[in-house]
Amino acid sequence: RVVVSDTAKFGIEPIPNTYRVIIADADTNSILFTLKKILLCRGEQYVIISGPAFPFVKALMAVNERLRNLYPDSEELFDIVLMTNNHAQVGVRLINSINHYDLTIERFCMTGGQSPIGYLKAYLTNLYLSKDSKKVQEAIEEGIAAAIMFKPDVESQLSETQLRVAFDGDAVLFSDESEIIVKQHGLDTFFEHEKQHENKPLAQGPLKCFLEALGKLQKKFYAKNERLNCPIRTFLVTARSAASSGVRVLKTLRSWGLEIDEALFLAGAPKGPLLQKIRPHIFFDDQMFHIEGAKEMGTIAAHVPYGIGQKYNKGKLIEPEKQQK
Repeated sequence: RVVVSDTAKFGIEPIPNTYRVIIADADTNSILFTLKKILLCRGEQYVIISGPAFPFVKALMAVNERLRNLYPDSEELFDIVLMTNNHAQVGVRLINSINHYDLTIERFCMTGGQSPIGYLKAYLTNLYLSKDSKKVQEAIEEGIAAAIMFKPDVESQLSETQLRVAFDGDAVLFSDESEIIVKQHGLDTFFEHEKQHENKPLAQGPLKCFLEALGKLQKKFYAKNERLNCPIRTFLVTARSAASSGVRVLKTLRSWGLEIDEALFLAGAPKGPLLQKIRPHIFFDDQMFHIEGAKEMGTIAAHVPYGIGQKYNKGKLIEPEKQQK
């Protein structure tokens, strides 16, 4: 289930054969739709335009269409839910927006100002996307995969036939245990630690369960000899160095039984240029300076506010007063 809004900790088990994505705040000025007011000679009119989550949702629907063609009797699909904290009166506007863009979305959740977290648990959510940082933080603290979506500074042409999802590693797919060592003891200690522990899998991070859901659906295409034509492609885009700290990452994924289609170890280089070539429908990272770099080059980015990286900006510790703002 993917919810789109206006393991130990992250071990929520999904309902079998259902992958729920929840999109939050799916109304005026949301991440899915925006109502833009234009002035006409006889008055004013609102025009529906798409938000940053729109290409991602369309790509999820394209995967569902391929799955239905291959498995007509299967319900193992992405289940997209639109969630808003507005009252039920906005339902007509949402329905009109969905029909305008020919989206096959049937599930709405209108909480009337109440926190959505209880509903996220009831839906057994695989991914929650919103522009509301407080709600996303609350979801992550409750063990739900969640991220804050940002609109790119420039538009990019994205694939209409293949869902492309890019993940950072530490504090996104994995826990922040190794990142803590970098921040507190420096790179040399980190490299030595990773070498000593390369056969010990990293603990899972907040987005591991979503990669797992993607992998399960990929295997359905592989079973039909569609590996080369699979409509899902995953990327690991990490600041780690391959030679000094990459082995533990790859062995961790193997221990989980998960595949990643492409792994890019950038050794501290900027992520924006590589992401511009990948053109993902969404890129998840825990550090805002990577999010900003991605946005500047046209990538739809989603911030995962988890781990020790939230206390730092570009490697420097943020003063406590600034962290609270």
